[in-house]
Parts: sequence; structure tokens; C-alpha cells
Amino acid sequence: MEASERRQKILDALDDLFHEVGLAGMTMSAVARRAGMSKQTLYGLFQDRDSLFEAYLEQRFCHGDPEACCLDDDRDLSARLRDMFRFDQPCDAWELPIALFRLAVAEAQNHPRLARRCLEEGPRYKQQRLKYELERACARGELSVRDTDAASALLLDMLHLSVLETLIDTHHRPSPAAWEARFNLGLSVFLKGIS
Repeated sequence: MEASERRQKILDALDDLFHEVGLAGMTMSAVARRAGMSKQTLYGLFQDRDSLFEAYLEQRFCHGDPEACCLDDDRDLSARLRDMFRFDQPCDAWELPIALFRLAVAEAQNHPRLARRCLEEGPRYKQQRLKYELERACARGELSVRDTDAASALLLDMLHLSVLETLIDTHHRPSPAAWEARFNLGLSVFLKGIS
């Protein structure tokens, strides 16, 4: 088995293992057993548990260059923004990412790389992508926005339900319908206010 296949098999095992043992039970030994590999193989691919979790987040939220992903997209701004937000995944698909974000917030000093990755793959990437889409909409004459940095930060907050309650209350999971309703309301208010 190639190293890339072993790596993928390990990353694929993480969600199911998390549902069985929680974050505290996701030791490198447990991950290796779940993936059917030796600890030596696991450590050959991932330096430590944080490196493993960083790779998981990178794959889970694999985005790439915001400009490259939209080059041939002639749809309007609303349609392009809708593609950035996922309303089609079951709530339990977010359990491990939320647990990792919770860990990054609570123990950023002990897990600085993981905390940085959570910011980079989460809000910073989405704001960068929103900024690009707003600039694109301005260039096409769809909108007129002077400060796309400020507007993208505001729009990101308007499109998202607050994650604070989800981070604090381990049982709170807004439904995909609630996320979509917030997106629709936030986008509608933003577009009416910005034009």
C-alpha cells in the first residue's frame, strides 16, 4: 500500500473512532488499531496527534485558492456564495471538527499549530473567499462596495449562526435547516443594505 493510501485510510478512520471513544480516547495507539496499522506506520506519516488532526482538518476543509475555484463561474453572487456553505451534511458529520475547534479554543497555548489551522481553515479562509467574491461582484457591476475587507467580515458574521453555543454546549447542534435559514436571512439583509 502506498504512503498516500495509508494516510487516507488513517484519516478515514478518525470520524468513526471519535464517535466510539471521544477525543480523549483518540490516542495514536487507538487510531493505529482502528486503521489496521502499526503505531510505527502512523508515526511515519504523522509526527504527533496534533499533526494528525491538522491533516484531518486540511482534508475536511480542503479549499485551495479562492480565485482558482471560481474562474469559470458565471452565476450571480447569491448562487456562488451558497456553494461556500454546506447545508447537505448530517449534523454528526461535524462532531469531530467541532471537538477539534473546542480543543483549539480551550488549549491554544498547548496546541498552537492546531489552533492556527482551525483559524486558517475556518473563518480566515471563508472571509478571504467572501472578499474575493465581493470584489468579483463589484467588477461585474453586481454590487458597489468600497471596503471589501470590512464587508466580507460583516457578511461572514451575518451568514453564520454563532458557533459559541455549539462550542460550549456539547449537545447543541443547529439543524441544517437552521443554518440555511440564517444564511438566507443574512444574505438578504446584507444585499439590501449594501446596495
